[in-house]
Amino acid sequence: MLTRDISIWLDNYDDIFSDFDPRPYSERVLSDDFLTEVRKVCKEKEEGINEFHLLLPPNKRSSETETIIVKRLQAHFKKNYHQYKQYNQIRRKKISFILFTGMALMLWASYLSSLNSRNLLLNALLITIEPSGWFLAWYGLDEIFYKSKERKNELQFYTIVAKSKVSFSSIL
Repeated sequence: MLTRDISIWLDNYDDIFSDFDPRPYSERVLSDDFLTEVRKVCKEKEEGINEFHLLLPPNKRSSETETIIVKRLQAHFKKNYHQYKQYNQIRRKKISFILFTGMALMLWASYLSSLNSRNLLLNALLITIEPSGWFLAWYGLDEIFYKSKERKNELQFYTIVAKSKVSFSSIL
């Protein structure tokens, strides 16, 4: 896979973090705007990222602050990568179970329906399990076909940025 370098221009270090979080840089929450911009830059091409440059004016740079921010960014990217990877593994098992349970309930409902019983308990059971089976089956299919794409994109993004080297550079 080809790799490339990407750059994002910043006015100051606060552009990386949420405006609502007063904690120090080592603990602050990353800005949604910043992460959105990083996603846009990463999506432009299907290549990996070798180095991720954050560009700042020379008079606003501090090597101590940059060391803290680089560690914070790398920790965030790696943490989210591992969370999405683990979540995808667990999710597959859950979806399979939900889909299987829904199909099993629908088969059971079909069997009860074929009995043509006038028994109140069997009719109540049929009325209960038939919609449950449909709901679980459709929920499982929705997870497979629609929601999994969003999570796959997140995993792909964090896979790319977790492997990249983060550095600061001066704007010339």
